[in-house]
Amino acid sequence: MNDPFDWRNYKPQISMRDLEKARRNSYQMTRHVNEQRKKGIEPSTPYSERTAPYLSAAPKDMVVEMPVMPVHKKTLERHAREKKHG
Repeated sequence: MNDPFDWRNYKPQISMRDLEKARRNSYQMTRHVNEQRKKGIEPSTPYSERTAPYLSAAPKDMVVEMPVMPVHKKTLERHAREKKHG
């Protein structure tokens, strides 16, 4: 039984894995779009013809400053193993 008053053996019921994965995916996609815009390529497509004046701005003008996302220690270890094994 999962007794909340037994703090040594209690297992939390809420998992934040989905939120964390969505946060990482969002960060990675934003970073990808920024890299494309820095090269002068607009990766997103307009929703309608009325957005044409918005797209007349240079993609480089719409680049967002991104914070550096820390890489987890296990990810670094996995990359090192993959690089070593070819």
